[in-house]
Amino acid sequence: MNKIKTNISQIFSQKLLFWYDNNRRNLPWRAQPGEVSNPYFVYLSEIMLQQTVVKTVIPYFLRFIKKWPSIQNLANADFDEISLYWAGLGYYRRAKNLHETANFISKNFEGKIPSSKKLLLTLPGIGEYTASAIIAIAFNKRSNVVDGNVERIFSRLFKIEKPIKDTKKEIFNYSEKYLPKKRYGDYAQALMDLGSLICTPKSPRCTLCPIIDFCRVGGTVNAKLYPKKQIKNKKPERFGLFYCLLNENGDILITINKNQGLLANMNVLPSVGWYEEKKFTKNLLFIPKEESLFNLEWKIIEKKLIHIFTHFKLNISIAVARIDQSLLLGDESDINRYKFVKTKDLNSIALPSLIKKIIKHLQDENIILN
Repeated sequence: MNKIKTNISQIFSQKLLFWYDNNRRNLPWRAQPGEVSNPYFVYLSEIMLQQTVVKTVIPYFLRFIKKWPSIQNLANADFDEISLYWAGLGYYRRAKNLHETANFISKNFEGKIPSSKKLLLTLPGIGEYTASAIIAIAFNKRSNVVDGNVERIFSRLFKIEKPIKDTKKEIFNYSEKYLPKKRYGDYAQALMDLGSLICTPKSPRCTLCPIIDFCRVGGTVNAKLYPKKQIKNKKPERFGLFYCLLNENGDILITINKNQGLLANMNVLPSVGWYEEKKFTKNLLFIPKEESLFNLEWKIIEKKLIHIFTHFKLNISIAVARIDQSLLLGDESDINRYKFVKTKDLNSIALPSLIKKIIKHLQDENIILN
């Protein structure tokens, strides 16, 4: 019986790899057939692909490797410049982890990415999936690489009746049994491509699937009903106040966010309230001077904004004030924390999309000049 099951799993992987050899996506971080993978390219792409789709990642990846073609180059880079190149990609903590890990690898592993999963898991920003992917793709070692594509494929293959959230261990065990005896990196990427090109979330192209013979729902009208949907809860709401402080020249005050959560180490407008999950004032009409930033008199603009994050909805209020720069930046601690930036220079610093949205709104309202 075990031999029969082994044969089935090997036929499965053979069919999938044959399909991959003829249909593989040409991605800039992938080695060409017959070539050895570049571990740095694999590592960089996997970090960028966390919570971000391939189409979005490609131009960022190409800019990064042109600027920093090796992990040593990345380790020696100034983090502010890395942040600038990362701006717009989101989940900014990834950029900090990328730099910290590059420094660690450069100093402790002579610039070579470890081929040990145990060691990889000790590095900032590398979790179970990323470590497994690096091991398989960069070093062609046996590794069970399970991402959202793989979870969707195996939930259909075995007609799993519970949402993925409740069956992750079951899916992991299924996928472990189907690993091939060689070509581990190609196999992992074949599953990724199958999920992206054929076994898609909404309209699976079952007639083109190389492993449809193994699928319990393949080719039926029920295929698109799997994976079973998790009942979605309404996104929690948070409320934040952002400060737009302009000097006599119309320059805008920017600070570096030292918070370890969202937008960490990025250039931002000063803000309060929205990092905490507890409810901040929803209908903020004015700010008592004694509670305001720099004890200034701020005017809250009437029109609000909304920004959607993965886990919550942010309701944004914006307060505006103008000041003589010398009155604010006379204190050394303020000089180190804040800087005025000319509006024409805002594109040259690393700004997250949230802050870009707020600045665009302020420009549309003629509060700051374009």
